[in-house]
Amino acid sequence: MKKLLIMRHGKSDWGSGSERDFDRPLNERGIKETTRVGKWLKNNDLTPDLIISSPAERAKITAQNVAEATFYKNKIVWNESFYFGYFREIIEVLNKINDENKTVLIVGHNPTWSAAVEHLSGKYFDMKTANVCILEFEDEWKNLKKGTCTFINALSPKEL
Repeated sequence: MKKLLIMRHGKSDWGSGSERDFDRPLNERGIKETTRVGKWLKNNDLTPDLIISSPAERAKITAQNVAEATFYKNKIVWNESFYFGYFREIIEVLNKINDENKTVLIVGHNPTWSAAVEHLSGKYFDMKTANVCILEFEDEWKNLKKGTCTFINALSPKEL
């Protein structure tokens, strides 16, 4: 059984002075919440075998905070298609994952992430900042497609 953890980046800092959307960092709340989510994942045996993230600054910090909190040992993979929201490309990336990776965390942005949850599991969930949806998948990653996942749980840092 494989687990796909779909996480939206933490709350970003709109007043950071960043001129580009891509460069916006997390604000203080976003840093605390993404670390809290990472600790919850670790405590619930959901440490990722692989983390793939958007390279946008707010997603990058989110992925790094979760990696640190879960004691993730591997390199984080930065993928530009996770920033631009091309859903077909995201599925192609997931289809290329090595099957030795049983728990995979992907970090990115809305509205793409809410659409991904619905596409893969048939259940809509409005991904707020730092939310994670936990999906299960019983096949090889190359066969991941519409409707092949089971929606297990969704968590919000406010509930932790």
